[in-house]
Amino acid sequence: MKTIKLLKTCINIYYYLMLISFVFGLITLPILLFTQASFEINMLGSGTIDLGLLNVYENLLIITVMVIVFGIYFMAIRLIKLTVDAMSTGDYFSSYVITNFKKIGKFFLFCAFGFSILESIVKIIVYNKFTIGINSVFALFLIIGLFLTFLSEVFKIAKAAKEENELTV
Repeated sequence: MKTIKLLKTCINIYYYLMLISFVFGLITLPILLFTQASFEINMLGSGTIDLGLLNVYENLLIITVMVIVFGIYFMAIRLIKLTVDAMSTGDYFSSYVITNFKKIGKFFLFCAFGFSILESIVKIIVYNKFTIGINSVFALFLIIGLFLTFLSEVFKIAKAAKEENELTV
Protein backbone atom coordinates (compact mmCIF):
# COMPACT_ATOMS: atom_id res chain seq x y z
CA MET A 1 0.00 0.00 0.00
CA LYS A 2 2.99 2.31 0.28
CA THR A 3 3.35 2.41 -3.49
CA ILE A 4 -0.26 3.53 -4.02
CA LYS A 5 0.25 6.32 -1.49
CA LEU A 6 3.45 7.39 -3.23
CA LEU A 7 1.72 7.23 -6.62
CA LYS A 8 -1.21 9.24 -5.28
CA THR A 9 1.14 11.89 -3.87
CA CYS A 10 3.15 12.16 -7.09
CA ILE A 11 0.02 12.43 -9.23
CA ASN A 12 -1.48 15.06 -6.91
CA ILE A 13 1.69 17.16 -7.06
CA TYR A 14 1.86 16.84 -10.86
CA TYR A 15 -1.86 17.59 -11.22
CA TYR A 16 -1.79 20.78 -9.16
CA LEU A 17 1.44 22.05 -10.75
CA MET A 18 -0.07 21.37 -14.17
CA LEU A 19 -3.29 23.12 -13.16
CA ILE A 20 -1.34 26.23 -12.11
CA SER A 21 0.68 26.28 -15.33
CA PHE A 22 -2.44 25.64 -17.46
CA VAL A 23 -4.29 28.57 -15.87
CA PHE A 24 -1.20 30.77 -16.18
CA GLY A 25 -0.90 29.80 -19.86
CA LEU A 26 -4.57 30.52 -20.54
CA ILE A 27 -4.12 33.98 -19.04
CA THR A 28 -0.79 34.95 -20.60
CA LEU A 29 -1.05 33.49 -24.11
CA PRO A 30 -4.00 35.66 -25.25
CA ILE A 31 -2.32 38.74 -23.76
CA LEU A 32 0.88 38.00 -25.65
CA LEU A 33 -1.09 37.12 -28.77
CA PHE A 34 -2.66 40.55 -29.10
CA THR A 35 0.45 42.56 -28.20
CA GLN A 36 2.39 41.12 -31.19
CA ALA A 37 5.43 40.93 -28.91
CA SER A 38 8.15 38.45 -29.69
CA PHE A 39 7.81 35.34 -27.52
CA GLU A 40 8.94 31.77 -27.99
CA ILE A 41 7.17 28.59 -26.99
CA ASN A 42 8.48 25.04 -26.95
CA MET A 43 6.44 22.76 -29.18
CA LEU A 44 7.22 19.21 -27.94
CA GLY A 45 9.46 17.93 -30.68
CA SER A 46 9.10 20.81 -33.15
CA GLY A 47 11.62 22.97 -31.33
CA THR A 48 10.87 26.48 -30.23
CA ILE A 49 8.87 28.85 -32.39
CA ASP A 50 8.40 32.59 -32.09
CA LEU A 51 4.68 33.28 -32.14
CA GLY A 52 5.37 37.02 -32.30
CA LEU A 53 6.48 36.61 -35.92
CA LEU A 54 3.14 35.12 -37.00
CA ASN A 55 -0.05 36.99 -37.82
CA VAL A 56 -3.06 36.95 -35.50
CA TYR A 57 -4.95 34.22 -37.38
CA GLU A 58 -1.96 31.87 -37.44
CA ASN A 59 -1.46 32.46 -33.72
CA LEU A 60 -5.15 31.83 -33.03
CA LEU A 61 -5.06 28.56 -34.97
CA ILE A 62 -1.95 27.29 -33.19
CA ILE A 63 -3.12 28.39 -29.75
CA THR A 64 -6.64 27.00 -30.25
CA VAL A 65 -5.35 23.57 -31.27
CA MET A 66 -2.80 23.70 -28.43
CA VAL A 67 -5.47 24.56 -25.83
CA ILE A 68 -7.75 21.76 -27.09
CA VAL A 69 -5.01 19.12 -27.01
CA PHE A 70 -3.61 20.23 -23.65
CA GLY A 71 -7.17 20.46 -22.30
CA ILE A 72 -7.78 16.82 -23.23
CA TYR A 73 -4.40 15.93 -21.68
CA PHE A 74 -5.40 17.78 -18.52
CA MET A 75 -8.71 15.88 -18.41
CA ALA A 76 -6.79 12.59 -18.74
CA ILE A 77 -4.48 13.49 -15.85
CA ARG A 78 -7.51 14.54 -13.77
CA LEU A 79 -9.14 11.15 -14.45
CA ILE A 80 -5.89 9.41 -13.48
CA LYS A 81 -5.92 11.37 -10.21
CA LEU A 82 -9.55 10.44 -9.50
CA THR A 83 -8.94 6.80 -10.44
CA VAL A 84 -5.90 6.48 -8.19
CA ASP A 85 -7.92 8.12 -5.39
CA ALA A 86 -10.62 5.46 -5.85
CA MET A 87 -8.06 2.65 -6.05
CA SER A 88 -6.29 3.85 -2.90
CA THR A 89 -9.38 2.83 -0.92
CA GLY A 90 -8.95 -0.75 -2.17
CA ASP A 91 -11.73 -0.58 -4.75
CA TYR A 92 -9.73 -1.94 -7.70
CA PHE A 93 -12.38 -3.62 -9.82
CA SER A 94 -15.25 -1.15 -9.66
CA SER A 95 -17.12 -0.03 -12.75
CA TYR A 96 -15.85 3.48 -12.01
CA VAL A 97 -12.19 2.42 -12.27
CA ILE A 98 -12.82 0.34 -15.39
CA THR A 99 -14.70 3.17 -17.12
CA ASN A 100 -12.03 5.69 -16.16
CA PHE A 101 -9.23 3.49 -17.55
CA LYS A 102 -11.09 3.29 -20.85
CA LYS A 103 -11.71 7.07 -20.93
CA ILE A 104 -8.07 7.81 -20.04
CA GLY A 105 -6.92 5.49 -22.81
CA LYS A 106 -9.14 7.27 -25.33
CA PHE A 107 -7.92 10.67 -24.13
CA PHE A 108 -4.29 9.59 -24.53
CA LEU A 109 -5.03 8.26 -28.02
CA PHE A 110 -6.62 11.62 -28.86
CA CYS A 111 -3.53 13.38 -27.48
CA ALA A 112 -1.25 11.23 -29.65
CA PHE A 113 -3.03 12.34 -32.80
CA GLY A 114 -3.69 15.85 -31.49
CA PHE A 115 -0.02 16.55 -30.81
CA SER A 116 0.86 15.19 -34.27
CA ILE A 117 -1.73 17.46 -35.89
CA LEU A 118 -0.44 20.40 -33.85
CA GLU A 119 3.12 19.66 -34.93
CA SER A 120 2.02 19.43 -38.58
CA ILE A 121 0.14 22.74 -38.35
CA VAL A 122 3.19 24.44 -36.83
CA LYS A 123 5.48 23.08 -39.54
CA ILE A 124 3.07 24.20 -42.27
CA ILE A 125 2.65 27.71 -40.85
CA VAL A 126 6.19 28.39 -39.61
CA TYR A 127 8.39 26.41 -41.99
CA ASN A 128 6.03 26.13 -45.02
CA LYS A 129 6.54 22.39 -45.26
CA PHE A 130 4.21 19.48 -44.70
CA THR A 131 5.60 16.37 -43.07
CA ILE A 132 4.04 13.31 -41.55
CA GLY A 133 6.09 11.31 -39.12
CA ILE A 134 6.06 9.39 -35.91
CA ASN A 135 7.96 11.01 -33.09
CA SER A 136 8.49 9.90 -29.51
CA VAL A 137 5.58 11.99 -28.19
CA PHE A 138 3.17 10.31 -30.61
CA ALA A 139 4.55 6.85 -29.85
CA LEU A 140 4.43 7.37 -26.07
CA PHE A 141 0.84 8.64 -26.03
CA LEU A 142 -0.24 5.92 -28.46
CA ILE A 143 1.34 3.16 -26.36
CA ILE A 144 -0.06 4.50 -23.08
CA GLY A 145 -3.51 4.99 -24.62
CA LEU A 146 -3.64 1.48 -26.03
CA PHE A 147 -2.27 0.03 -22.78
CA LEU A 148 -4.92 1.75 -20.66
CA THR A 149 -7.67 0.68 -23.04
CA PHE A 150 -6.39 -2.90 -22.79
CA LEU A 151 -6.11 -2.55 -19.01
CA SER A 152 -9.77 -1.55 -18.79
CA GLU A 153 -10.69 -4.79 -20.59
CA VAL A 154 -8.49 -6.81 -18.22
CA PHE A 155 -10.09 -5.15 -15.19
CA LYS A 156 -13.56 -5.83 -16.64
CA ILE A 157 -12.71 -9.55 -16.96
CA ALA A 158 -11.19 -9.56 -13.47
CA LYS A 159 -14.31 -7.90 -12.06
CA ALA A 160 -16.52 -10.58 -13.62
CA ALA A 161 -14.25 -13.32 -12.26
CA LYS A 162 -14.28 -11.71 -8.81
CA GLU A 163 -18.08 -11.48 -8.80
CA GLU A 164 -18.38 -15.10 -9.96
CA ASN A 165 -15.93 -16.19 -7.26
CA GLU A 166 -17.89 -14.32 -4.58
CA LEU A 167 -21.11 -16.04 -5.68
CA THR A 168 -19.58 -19.51 -5.38
CA VAL A 169 -18.12 -18.87 -1.93
